[in-house]
Amino acid sequence: MKSTITLIIGDVDVSEFVERENYSVKKVWKGENAFTDINGKDVKLSWNYQLKASFENVPEELMQEITSALDNDVIPITFTDPHSENMLTTDNFQRGESTGGSVSAELDDGLRWNFSVNLMSENHLGGGL
Repeated sequence: MKSTITLIIGDVDVSEFVERENYSVKKVWKGENAFTDINGKDVKLSWNYQLKASFENVPEELMQEITSALDNDVIPITFTDPHSENMLTTDNFQRGESTGGSVSAELDDGLRWNFSVNLMSENHLGGGL
């Protein structure tokens, strides 16, 4: 079954390797800078996207491209997002805590890799709860 999840890390399209059951996108509101407006509504001044995804059986060459894309201070990512009207968002993410993964198979045409990412986008200002 072809995945309907879109995930492009840098310029590398990894959509077909995303494990659906391990893909999540959350908007994380920053509570430390919240205040209550005149109507008693909590207003939070900033938020980030948190993107988590796992991948299976990624070919060796594509794994090298992904690792290179993830090894930057700022990583543009286009992703399926339930917060967006058209279910698609592009945002800049910060470098994660690690890159790479584990070998899942060694085939005649190279290695296959399994790995996961847990990334936070840059801060966004505005909004409320």
